[in-house]
Amino acid sequence: MNYYISTPELDAQITEISQKIRLSMNGIVSEQMTEKGILYKKNYGVAIPRIKEIASEYSPNHDLAQRLWNMKIRETMIMASLLEPSANYSVQLANEWVQNFNQIELVEQVCMNLFARLPFATSLCSKWVHSEDIWIQISGFILAARVYKEFNQEQLNYIIPKAIEVSTIDNFHLYKAIALCLSQICRKDNETAFAILSKINEFQEVGSIGQQFILADVKQEMLFLGIL
Repeated sequence: MNYYISTPELDAQITEISQKIRLSMNGIVSEQMTEKGILYKKNYGVAIPRIKEIASEYSPNHDLAQRLWNMKIRETMIMASLLEPSANYSVQLANEWVQNFNQIELVEQVCMNLFARLPFATSLCSKWVHSEDIWIQISGFILAARVYKEFNQEQLNYIIPKAIEVSTIDNFHLYKAIALCLSQICRKDNETAFAILSKINEFQEVGSIGQQFILADVKQEMLFLGIL
């Protein structure tokens, strides 16, 4: 059971935000998302820029963010990641939130808006990529792609082999997240980039569709960086 603080001010803000979301709803977009398999408990189809605009009208507030997150509505969950202050956000809470991920949009938004700002983001990556839950794995690699600059060599030696190990899993969102992660890590330095390439070169001949996707993405990034 989720417990949260209720005050007249918070209740008024929740009511106000809910009204703004409903007024901004786009039923056609919501239906299109559902048809594509993007399923939420409730989805009003509000555009991301509009969600951010509504969120900008409120000051960051932990209790407000928790209330919004626990509503389990697409728009309120994304807004929660925008309004949750990172300073006092805990590892325990991050591990609770990630349990709710089952849509790539939500993973990307929360990692970008909140998780990448956490001082312990790199340790979350290291833990999550080794999870047995595929959505938590995806979250770990997506987050790693955003905080790659902060990894030390020990952490890279922990994440890169895991990325290669699970690259055999036939899940589009997972191997796309791995490709993004490894491509971004290539930006650390040339030595790291070529070390990754040497480990995945065999994907060219014997790799799965996902592994070939990863190899192509890494090579494209190295070409862009001018090191290949």
